[in-house]
Amino acid sequence: MIVDGSVLLHAFLPDEFQPNALAVVREHASGKLHLKAPALLPYELSNAVWQAERHGRFTRSQADRIIQSFGNLDIEIIPQPWGEMLPLARQYDRSAYDAAYLSLAERLGEPLITGDERLYNAVKGKLDFVLYIADFQA
Repeated sequence: MIVDGSVLLHAFLPDEFQPNALAVVREHASGKLHLKAPALLPYELSNAVWQAERHGRFTRSQADRIIQSFGNLDIEIIPQPWGEMLPLARQYDRSAYDAAYLSLAERLGEPLITGDERLYNAVKGKLDFVLYIADFQA
């Protein structure tokens, strides 16, 4: 299963999606799911954690622990060929970052789970391999 950064961030931020995001992480940790992501995932997560720290949502030590926890998840990072994401970015008017997740899922024939409501709504009913975090059942 392809996982985007929003799902992993929900696992560390108390909100209505945290239980579902934690279930995804637990399923991966127990070997029931094998999570994969494009190579941009560490950058995306590091930036989100840094922004949260800058805005006072996390202390420096919390941010460091969260980044270490992400690394300990052992999510398989898969490089993508140049330009792979452009067709889907164009088709759905999404960022190349969002399209990286979509194109990787499409290429590998695996579902993508996202906590990004705007991404999900842009492809809902068009790409049946995209799942919204609120719908995840362990």
